[in-house]
Amino acid sequence: MAEDPERIEREIERTRAKLGADLDALEEKINPKKVAHRSVDRAKEKAAEVKDKVVGAAATAKDKVTGGDSATSPDGQSEGGGLGDKVAGLAGTARQKAAPLAATAREKAVPLAATAKEKAATRAGLDPQTADTREVASAVAGGAWQTVRDQTRRNPVAVGAAAFLLGVLIGR
Repeated sequence: MAEDPERIEREIERTRAKLGADLDALEEKINPKKVAHRSVDRAKEKAAEVKDKVVGAAATAKDKVTGGDSATSPDGQSEGGGLGDKVAGLAGTARQKAAPLAATAREKAVPLAATAKEKAATRAGLDPQTADTREVASAVAGGAWQTVRDQTRRNPVAVGAAAFLLGVLIGR
């Protein structure tokens, strides 16, 4: 029994659209600039967590020392005297020590992003020293897209089979 050609064409168009969306999602995941941004964001989150833990521990210690009396001035310093002031000073010291952690995380993430950019630029045939990040990302994405287009033109049956398989797997 022959299938309706229009229905087959609609299925092919849906498959192409789905494949395009999958390729866009893949490009989003492997884009060097976005990978670097995600790494920096994770480092910032970790530094913020450490800072929060240190500040929380200092506040808890201050409350235990002052007996729960945590009267503070608007600048966060204890208005009581003696040991409470020392604990507040320790909290300030902890804040000062946590701040460089965030800076260190940023310092380590920037070279990683630069290295990723250099590798991507070299693979795209661009000069890593003069190429702009957007230019590198565009070249890499364009090269990947061109490769996919070339492969699909050479073997459309395999692409159809892969798209079908992908649809079956995603549909589960």
